[in-house]
Amino acid sequence: VMAYATVAGVAPVVGLWAALPALAIYPLLGSSRSLSMGPEATTALMTAIAIGPLAASHSQRYAALAASLALLVGVMALVAWLLRLGFVADLLSRPVLVGYMAGLALIMIADQLHRVTGVLVTGQSFAAQAVSFSRGIGGFQPATALVSAAVLVFLLLVRWRWPHAPGPLLALLLATAFVAVLDLTSRGVGVVGAIPAALPVPAAPER
Repeated sequence: VMAYATVAGVAPVVGLWAALPALAIYPLLGSSRSLSMGPEATTALMTAIAIGPLAASHSQRYAALAASLALLVGVMALVAWLLRLGFVADLLSRPVLVGYMAGLALIMIADQLHRVTGVLVTGQSFAAQAVSFSRGIGGFQPATALVSAAVLVFLLLVRWRWPHAPGPLLALLLATAFVAVLDLTSRGVGVVGAIPAALPVPAAPER
């Protein structure tokens, strides 16, 4: 969820804050075991696309708009639950969903290239980002790529051997420990930094 928060354009800790209410409320009201509620790739990208033009590069306004959007989506989900509108999902054909998810996967891969390799990536489309990555390959950071590859291998191994284990959580904890013990930040590995321990105070967004 911290990675999804960065995709949405907000601070990583916002992902943690956004995940808690969804995890607590949906089991009480929801009925689907496969429905995603809370921070995930699709909502992160849609949030960035919808909020970006309205925020005008103002970080505080951007965060306020993102929070308002999240609350509005939550209200709409409750209304859809009350009106039993789940059948609407059946109107989306499988080819449309598969194509949408495939395109989303490409966008996510291009968006994360900078974070997993250290190469600066620019552009809005997948093609533009891929070209930007190829042109900036000289900025490749081996230490960052090594950490990224190790985390990916660990996630695949856990999913293969221990499918019920919390692989992402274990990967996060182990990567944090290795970065701290080996002082990888001095070798160019970027980190999230300090995460505030307190929860935010709810407030109405400013106009």
